[in-house]
Amino acid sequence: MEQRLKNELSLGQKLVLLLGWLTLMLLAGVTAQYQAKQQQQRQLLEESQRLQRSIQHELDRFRNFPKVLAIQQQLIEPLSLNLSSQRRQALNLYLQQVNQLQGSDVTYLLDPSGTTLASSNWQSARSFVGSSYSYRPYFQTAILGKYGQYFALGSRSGVRGYYFSAPVMLKQRVIGVLVVKVALNIIDKSWRDPNFEYLLTDKHGVVFYASQTHWLYNSIKPLPESLRQQLINSRQYGDNKLPNMAENLHESSINLPDYSGQQIDYNSITRVLPTAGWRLYALSEDRGYSSDIGEALFLSSLFYLGLVLLYLYWRQLQARRQLQTEINQELETRVQLRTAELTSSNRQLQQAIDDYQRTASTLKKTEDELVQTAKLATLGELSAGINHELNQPLTAMQSYAENALRFQEKQQHQQVTNNLQDILKLTLMMSKMIAKFKIFSRKSQGQTSAVSSAVSINAALSILANRIVSNQIKIEFSGQNQQWVKADAIQLEQVLINLINNAIDALENIQQARLGIRQYQEDDWQCIAIWDNGPMLNHEQLKRIFEPFFTTKKQGLGLGMAISKRLIESFDGELSVRNLPGIGPEFVVRLRAQTPPATNQL
Repeated sequence: MEQRLKNELSLGQKLVLLLGWLTLMLLAGVTAQYQAKQQQQRQLLEESQRLQRSIQHELDRFRNFPKVLAIQQQLIEPLSLNLSSQRRQALNLYLQQVNQLQGSDVTYLLDPSGTTLASSNWQSARSFVGSSYSYRPYFQTAILGKYGQYFALGSRSGVRGYYFSAPVMLKQRVIGVLVVKVALNIIDKSWRDPNFEYLLTDKHGVVFYASQTHWLYNSIKPLPESLRQQLINSRQYGDNKLPNMAENLHESSINLPDYSGQQIDYNSITRVLPTAGWRLYALSEDRGYSSDIGEALFLSSLFYLGLVLLYLYWRQLQARRQLQTEINQELETRVQLRTAELTSSNRQLQQAIDDYQRTASTLKKTEDELVQTAKLATLGELSAGINHELNQPLTAMQSYAENALRFQEKQQHQQVTNNLQDILKLTLMMSKMIAKFKIFSRKSQGQTSAVSSAVSINAALSILANRIVSNQIKIEFSGQNQQWVKADAIQLEQVLINLINNAIDALENIQQARLGIRQYQEDDWQCIAIWDNGPMLNHEQLKRIFEPFFTTKKQGLGLGMAISKRLIESFDGELSVRNLPGIGPEFVVRLRAQTPPATNQL
């Protein structure tokens, strides 16, 4: 069967499954790379937009500050006069106060030659006072009466800053230049995501702000030598030579060196800051998205493996069904080949079963008849007592009837009524007396239930009461008063009558005859022990007492004890006998304990 169930995939099927897996891996990898790249691009776009807004806001905050300050009289008067040291000091303090209020880096005033007359950093070791900035484009633009803006490294401080300049006018004539330097620290604070890099370049492509310091003051595209030399001479970026560091600069990608000089590919998003003429590059390392692709390939492989396992399970299920069909066909063929032989054997077996059922039915009827015969035999033994018990009320009823007739003749109706009521009472008494024997004599249904042992004992004693009294037997009770057992009420009553009746027979001619009934619990058993102080049973009698047709009486069939034992065992119980030292024989009925019914009326 194992060989027949073997349903291996063919080479072609294996190749199809492999091709399907490869196709799924390709699609999953491409999709994962595309989605990861799109996600990265969205994040780059968000970061670049936020940084652009921050820079633009910072520049706009100071753009008009020099224009407003340049028209202040506190600046115009010193330029139109020769400055004494006291007035120069007052101007320094004024610029210092204004610079602190505005939050700019440095605010300073230049004369027409480009020399610094006063500065907000006059107390600093890097004070601008006395320095000449005539070579700076922001001065050259403002001295012509225009507003200037310019990014450069501080010639004294070396700190990057953006310079706004405005001409100071008197009677339509430029008498000086006011300059405000902004440090742009907002750029470093605004870039939040450490997974991304950024570059900020001027209009020529020179990097003056970057997330990596080794990219600073390098160009991301080749500069004409004349332009490069012009930028160096202007000292816009200090003494840096502005070499080209980028390779393969495209709209969405760029190649930049790391600290060791090795070139690394970056994806980029470029944004233009038109007011300053700068370009902002948001960068993310092009790492191939291996982790995203790997995760997608792993999950896709698991999914595909699940599909393959389902397919293989389906194939195996189909193979088993096919095998089952073949086996059924084979069995059907074998059955057809052996139909004649099996039919003959079946007839013989059916005949034997019918014979067995008839025999069993006969045995059951015989057994039921034997049980009923034993009960009737017991009633026969008790007939003398029954006649005696019924004779007295019958005689009394005759007397009451005769008296009633005489009272009727004398028209004494009340006496007639009293006699009739007495006759009715005697009739009810006889009815109850006969009912006990009637219940005992009827056949049982053979169904067990929770039965009160006390009720069964009392019923048995009431039936045998006449024999007990006539033999002057003393009844002794001990142990529990009430217990519930698994039994058939009528059959249990029959067993108890057999045991008590046998004890009465054994107590004939015994002086001070005693018969005891003891109820007690033993593990899961409820026990009813019936003993008497008659003759002890010898070894042979103890051994054979429950055998059919074995009896110690002069008369009897010897079936009472055998039937009693079978009935108790049908209740899943036990019936045993032993001799009590110094007393006599004791029969013990052991029955399974039962929970009493919810309501009971004894």
